[in-house]
Amino acid sequence: MSFEMRKIKIGVESLCLASVLILACSFSNQHQTTVTVSPEKTKTAEIHVINVGQGDAFLIVAPSGKKVLIDAGNTGRGAGIVLPYLKEHGITSLDFILATHYHSDHIGGLDEVVDGIGGYSHITYAAFDRGGNYDSNAFRDYIKSINYKRKTISPGMTIDLGDDISMRCIASNGDILNGRIYSGIDENALSIVLIFKYRDFDMYFGGDSNSFVEPALAPYAGDVDVYKVSHHGSATSSTQQLLDYLKPEVSVIAVGNGNSYGHPNAGTVEKLVAMNSYIYQTESGTAVPPAGKGEVANGNFEIITDGDSYTISGSSLITVMRLTDEKGTRLMKKIFHVWPILFHLPIKVEATGGRAFWALASRF
Repeated sequence: MSFEMRKIKIGVESLCLASVLILACSFSNQHQTTVTVSPEKTKTAEIHVINVGQGDAFLIVAPSGKKVLIDAGNTGRGAGIVLPYLKEHGITSLDFILATHYHSDHIGGLDEVVDGIGGYSHITYAAFDRGGNYDSNAFRDYIKSINYKRKTISPGMTIDLGDDISMRCIASNGDILNGRIYSGIDENALSIVLIFKYRDFDMYFGGDSNSFVEPALAPYAGDVDVYKVSHHGSATSSTQQLLDYLKPEVSVIAVGNGNSYGHPNAGTVEKLVAMNSYIYQTESGTAVPPAGKGEVANGNFEIITDGDSYTISGSSLITVMRLTDEKGTRLMKKIFHVWPILFHLPIKVEATGGRAFWALASRF
């Protein structure tokens, strides 16, 4: 892992499982059984949250070696922050680029990154965007840099990254799978929305999508583990309709200090906290989560997942491993199946996924 682990917090889920196993051994019959466990090499995917201040930049590295860059911050951030970050990690080419929409705090640095790695010939497959045109210097620089690698992504399209990893587009340019949901000129509402999936791990990337489109696209998103908070936590994004579908255990807010937009909005932070979604912010912005409900990285951080669990770490973060929703649900079913047999105690499952471990923890 590329970040120094200054602090390590053992997840409650791990303690609960260990406790159940220890108790199971104590209450089992007296016959001794020897079990040999062979180490198994796991393949992990990396999601790098690159701090570009007020803007977005995410790097995905799949076990297959395929690399995806989603946005690159504002003009100057590509050359000043993203490109050095890529070089620090030995990355000299990209398989895919995704421009979620055409505001400069998302695409302003993309041409600088492309030029810095040697031009569009170093984009292996495609640079995806919503299509169409936009009147800005940042857009024109972006289009020029990617040349014929430019491709339009549409709802229903899936980017295959190998090893059971995919990125599925559920909205783009105001369209979802069953048709047009927005025909206006609000650039944020035209954002590409993607679901990153690796086995049981799901993460939502929505660019700056907002209340014009969120209620209609929410059913196509479903339950996720991590929510890349749309539009830097603005008051016009993260509608309750969307959050009720996503049910994210973790929320990631890319935001800059001293921004004039009021990002993140205090009300949006409160909604995430009310859902028990733990918040990670790149910077403080205009609002921070209450103590114990989130952390401010003040820099870059990583999400590492093997598809069953995921770990979030950064130089100033407490490193925590969490189970995915689906993995946690399956494990809890096994635990609650064995529990009454071992201890003759009735137990009712009142939570699902990773959150179920918190319910179990309270019973010890």
